[in-house]
Amino acid sequence: MPKQQFQSKRPYYKISQQNKDALKTLVFHQGFSIKQAAHTLSINYTSAKTTILQFRKSQKRRNVKYLSMKPCLVKEASKYKYSLKIISQTGGVKVDEKDYCLR
Repeated sequence: MPKQQFQSKRPYYKISQQNKDALKTLVFHQGFSIKQAAHTLSINYTSAKTTILQFRKSQKRRNVKYLSMKPCLVKEASKYKYSLKIISQTGGVKVDEKDYCLR
């Protein structure tokens, strides 16, 4: 049997919550690239990239609560008036909101 070679683990860089918030602000609100923001804050690029990717995933996985557990129903549109609200978010902050009325 060949001997297994043990490689040293990669160093782990922990980012403080304050730096995470500053990183999100630079990337999502001020338009910096992840690399530029990491360099500005003196943070390891791979750690900054992981932080941003995890934040994006958490925003996509945000729980959506529906008013009813019933399946969707089909109804005649002429009898009902529907309103639709579309909310745009960037970095977890509301950017725009539009209401539409469907008849």
